[in-house]
Amino acid sequence: MPSMTIEALVKRTGRLLAIPKVVGDVLKLLDDPNSRQSVIANVLAQDPALVVIVLRLANSPAFAPARTVDSVERAVMLLGRDHLRRLVIAGAVTQASDRLPAQTLLPLEVFWHHSAYCAVIARLLADLESPALAGTVFLGGLLHDLGQLILFSQEPEAAHRAFLRSLGEPEAFTPQDAERAELGFDHAQLGGALAEHWGLPDILCACLRFHHDPLTAPEAFRLPVILVHLANTAAHLAELDSRDWRDAPPVDSGIWPLISIRPDTVLELLEKAQFQVLDVEALRNPA
Repeated sequence: MPSMTIEALVKRTGRLLAIPKVVGDVLKLLDDPNSRQSVIANVLAQDPALVVIVLRLANSPAFAPARTVDSVERAVMLLGRDHLRRLVIAGAVTQASDRLPAQTLLPLEVFWHHSAYCAVIARLLADLESPALAGTVFLGGLLHDLGQLILFSQEPEAAHRAFLRSLGEPEAFTPQDAERAELGFDHAQLGGALAEHWGLPDILCACLRFHHDPLTAPEAFRLPVILVHLANTAAHLAELDSRDWRDAPPVDSGIWPLISIRPDTVLELLEKAQFQVLDVEALRNPA
């Protein structure tokens, strides 16, 4: 019987990965249309390391500003408050992940490499399908497997047993099935619950919670979840330098009638993603 509930794990991890108070203060200011850019910049400056991560990401191909973003005030002016909000969240979670205990089952470098690919590809897909969602699905892709990282760092034995079970009985157990058998919940449910615990936007919580089961996502969030779901599979192909869909986790066939993107188009994006992913990975190395 599973000994750890999702609620207990979220509570424990929420303390370990507590988002700094400055992040909450900045997000409140960004939500206030009357707040001044200079005030936002001054509050964010209380966490210089976070500022560096935010500016590095702001200048990456993921956001592709027309001019260099060299300050928080300039980021507000050139990117807008919605984009800056996503950058702050991404930077805060990236910082927080470094506080997880070191472990070898899912090293941070491997985790962020896949996450960066998923983020870049999700944005490229959104550019084709719904450009207004580009920033949201970029962040959804970057964080989609956060629950998996937490499982391997906080419940490594159970996570490893689930991994071995899915490898040994692939026809009977998907990786998520195996996690639920071992723990009573899977990494997507855990990631979504943690995002809710942090008070992240509902659309982002949905991207984490439903990225393996996009057709069960609430209708209002189904398209961004579909894009992250598709990007996750494409990211695996990009990492393997493969164009064979059988080499990656399966795409839910029910998504294709809901989007205009075709499978061949997804494969054509992989080379473009490979040129951008290093810049996104670099946000974790602000030196």
